[in-house]
Amino acid sequence: METAERTTPIPERSALYDATEEQMFALIQIVARSKREVASQLEHLMTPAALPVLGIIMRTKRITQSEICDKLLMDKAALSRMVTKLEELGLVTREVDEQDRRVSHLLPTELSVQRWKEWLQDWRRDLRDRLEGWNDEDLSALISLLGRLNEDMQVS
Repeated sequence: METAERTTPIPERSALYDATEEQMFALIQIVARSKREVASQLEHLMTPAALPVLGIIMRTKRITQSEICDKLLMDKAALSRMVTKLEELGLVTREVDEQDRRVSHLLPTELSVQRWKEWLQDWRRDLRDRLEGWNDEDLSALISLLGRLNEDMQVS
């Protein structure tokens, strides 16, 4: 999908842009609050900033810190501190690469897998409850628009 060429905003669209910004900021606040709640549910000492890191480790099952830095555009030192904390909390373990002993792979622990699964079930149930009243057309439109927004907002 090609993105429209960027130009100066059309004055008539100013109110639409303002309303879009307002809704985006509201969504950002909801996501930030949700990250705090999820981090607390998974482990009461976990910071919300570590949640995307743990999420990538959970989804990939085995990943290096360099790969996480690339995916999240994070500073290596900041990531290292987060990973150390996740290890201390028993949520992540390191495994030395057999071919290159300088490389460590991060893996989820049984504890993090169990807690993630419980949280994900609750989250999915809550999301489905909230979307229960939406018709299929609205859900399809939401999926399409979110996909388009995600694609347009990807860092080049």
